[in-house]
Amino acid sequence: MILEHIGLTVSDLNRSIEFYQHVLGFAVLRKTTTNAYLHLDDQLLELTQCRAPADVSLPDTDPAWSERMYCTAGVAHLGFCVDDMDEAVEAMRRLGCTLITPPFEFEPRIEYAAEPSQEKLRRATRPVGKPCWKLAMLSDPDGIILELVER
Repeated sequence: MILEHIGLTVSDLNRSIEFYQHVLGFAVLRKTTTNAYLHLDDQLLELTQCRAPADVSLPDTDPAWSERMYCTAGVAHLGFCVDDMDEAVEAMRRLGCTLITPPFEFEPRIEYAAEPSQEKLRRATRPVGKPCWKLAMLSDPDGIILELVER
């Protein structure tokens, strides 16, 4: 079994399609009047139009995103690996993302780590060649948290 896609319910389908295309580089795979499948390489993201008006409250402070990330059950965020954190944050801000938490160094306290052979998985188990990763938190137009990680 593999994870096939992640689904997000959004307040304005067309606005979110445009956001994920122009800000994060996704392309539309297919679209209906109620949902769309986007892809970034072989990663799939489904956006579904919310049936009722949604009150969008953007997490724009450390306490607000921490509350959503660690105290609310459900999908907490989408994580994207970037090569250059400062460049990625600046590009996303220029394209309309809300910066929640500026880049910071995160040194994980790892209790267990597998020894995978795939590079992507190996880099996610622990920092390679340095003591920490860089993280930043931004949000999309519906307040969905986007985590950037420089591994």
